[in-house]
Amino acid sequence: MLDEKQVEWIIKAKIQGKRNMDIADAMGISSRRVRQLYSQYRKTGAIPVLRKPGRHRAPEVTVYEREVIKEAYGRFRMCACYLEKILSAHGVRINHKRIHRVLREEGYALNEPRKQRRRKWIRYEREHSNSLWHTDWHRIKDPRWRGQWLIAYEDDASRFITGFGVYPTLTSRSSVEVFDRAVRRYGKPRSILSDHGTTFYAVEAESREKGLTEFEKYLLKNKIRFIMGRVDHPQTNGKIEKFFDIFEKKVRYFQSVEEFMEWYNCERPHGAFDLSKLETPVQIFYKRMEDREQLTDPDTIPREEMIL
Repeated sequence: MLDEKQVEWIIKAKIQGKRNMDIADAMGISSRRVRQLYSQYRKTGAIPVLRKPGRHRAPEVTVYEREVIKEAYGRFRMCACYLEKILSAHGVRINHKRIHRVLREEGYALNEPRKQRRRKWIRYEREHSNSLWHTDWHRIKDPRWRGQWLIAYEDDASRFITGFGVYPTLTSRSSVEVFDRAVRRYGKPRSILSDHGTTFYAVEAESREKGLTEFEKYLLKNKIRFIMGRVDHPQTNGKIEKFFDIFEKKVRYFQSVEEFMEWYNCERPHGAFDLSKLETPVQIFYKRMEDREQLTDPDTIPREEMIL
């Protein structure tokens, strides 16, 4: 790195008519660097002042930026990368690194080195709503419901939570109870994906009839395909696991599980989709619903329109 006296000597040497190559050899730099310094001198008429080496510190976060970031986080509770896209859609451009800096300073985010590692995975996603639902049980860690069990059903195509329930213990009957409510309200999925838990699958279950749990019998009765993930491979059902992760991180901001679910389904845009559109899971759920043929009472069709 050249200092001020060396730069001054280079300029004087050029003025005296010395060759670039000779100056470069004397100073241990390239001829191109000599030309750059002398060109800058000719443009400004002053000896070039070199900047200090290293990365320059980004300017301080403004009060406006901080308030915008806090307001956006208060509504969406999303990470810096997602908030950057949402703010950009509203014409506010703030780099995600600055957003994360504010979130850390406000106590909303932590440094998570494991997330910086590149993951090798293949993403899959169904095209239509009610094509596949994910389900699993999760033991709640929040102090208000610590030790209780949350079951949830998540639509694959939209990430919409179609059904949920909180119980003191996990049972196959509770799995069916919540599932049946969801089916009656949002329609029947073609398939359902779960792990090998005994509330879903009967291999290790006790007091079973013909090797079937109540959950399996409900699926057979309603002609719903049962898909089970690989043993000891939670990534197969990764979407519902990610939902439970969001639940544990964000439920502390809400007074009840129901309030959290309302926010997750109807207020928070999902990062798996185009955040610039600010579409929530419930909007995507109905948007991606497959068009199906509707049955019509023949008596309502005019006779001239009937095919004989």
